[in-house]
Amino acid sequence: MDEENKKKNNKTNFSAKDFSEFIKTPKGKALLFFGIYLIFFVCLSIFSHVGERLPVLGSTDLNLDQPKYNIEAIKDDNYSFSYQYNVDGNIYNYHGEEMNHKARFSDGVTNYYKSSDIFMREQDGIWIKCDAPYMLPRITESSVIEELLNKATYISKTELASGEESYNLQISTPTLAKVLDGEDIDIDDPVNTILLKENSDGDTYEIQYDFSSYAKYKGLVSNNLNITLSYSDFGKIESVEEPA
Repeated sequence: MDEENKKKNNKTNFSAKDFSEFIKTPKGKALLFFGIYLIFFVCLSIFSHVGERLPVLGSTDLNLDQPKYNIEAIKDDNYSFSYQYNVDGNIYNYHGEEMNHKARFSDGVTNYYKSSDIFMREQDGIWIKCDAPYMLPRITESSVIEELLNKATYISKTELASGEESYNLQISTPTLAKVLDGEDIDIDDPVNTILLKENSDGDTYEIQYDFSSYAKYKGLVSNNLNITLSYSDFGKIESVEEPA
């Protein structure tokens, strides 16, 4: 029995030694390289297959537990508003009132009037049709706000002792291009962000957009585009004066 075990051990030792010597030969090295190469591509194929099924943050394919955002007060279209645009460090402010898709507002120098998507400015007492004075006017429309929130990826929520809540979201540049421009694009840019704030009554009173990535893709800015939409006096606007 001892002699038989000794033979087995010698055979095992010989095999290990033989393999060690074999991989030092050109044929052994080639076989070892081929084996490692094969294992690498099998792993790569598996990871690629799994990666195809994983969604990207900011896309519309990622299904997390999306909270329900309350923008009903904005959709009711009766409020005071303040829009701030930070365009490459230059600040532009617009303050006014909106009711039933009509608004009167000012940038501190010029008075403006808006009816749906038509803009007018006052010049020497005369109202003249003009382009929107601020960038990306559609992102102030309640229907577009709702669509952006629905297509954005929910990241986190912060609750304050005052009862206020804020939601952090991300949205990709291809998604923004689809919603705002009707374009289908395929680029891998840094995501854009949305911060939504609700007061203790559950009404959204502020939306902060960081659309720097999208704006650079569109050639609108060199570095950053940050927009803050603030709302107050919900339901308290009695009328919006139309241009004479």
